[in-house]
Amino acid sequence: MTDEHEETTPGGGSDGLWRWLVGGLVGGAVVLALLVAAYAIGHARGRDEARSTSPTTTAPATTEPVATTPTTTTTPPSTTRTTPPPETAPIEATPALLAMGRTLFTEDGCVACHSLSGSAGAGPSLNGAAGRTVELDDGTSVTADDAYLERSLTDPDAQIVKGYAAGIMSAAVAGHDLAAHPADVRALVAFIKTQK
Repeated sequence: MTDEHEETTPGGGSDGLWRWLVGGLVGGAVVLALLVAAYAIGHARGRDEARSTSPTTTAPATTEPVATTPTTTTTPPSTTRTTPPPETAPIEATPALLAMGRTLFTEDGCVACHSLSGSAGAGPSLNGAAGRTVELDDGTSVTADDAYLERSLTDPDAQIVKGYAAGIMSAAVAGHDLAAHPADVRALVAFIKTQK
């Protein structure tokens, strides 16, 4: 016998039990979603903090003269500007750089657009990319040496590979600010150089 105030469900259980079960499942899903979001935020903050505190190996800045025109202000114009010198040393694919590059390639989402197998994607395949001749959308060709690969990471729209659109990679990497993280760029180039 059932109580006159208790309704039964087609499965034989009471309505209150079903509400309790559904409520528990919904509540559990909400808690799980909050935990996943908190983990993702903490992971991203930790990675950004690690990047900002990682040592970089950059050469000291150089100064070069800059032409100036006379002005009518009383403040004297600057005659030098500080610019970092270009990286000229080849990037050696050390085990540490390779591990860092592999991690960045996966965690920063490069794998979403660039295959390592040679198959087509939103971006060129990185299988055998280093050292090959690359045809650009302006009809010129360049060799994918260390300097080209570094520039492709820090200024993706400078030289667009034929068959690909400008703006896609620059939008994808904008949040990573690779130009401010030369150690990350070198690690990614080292990783790309080992993809055969």
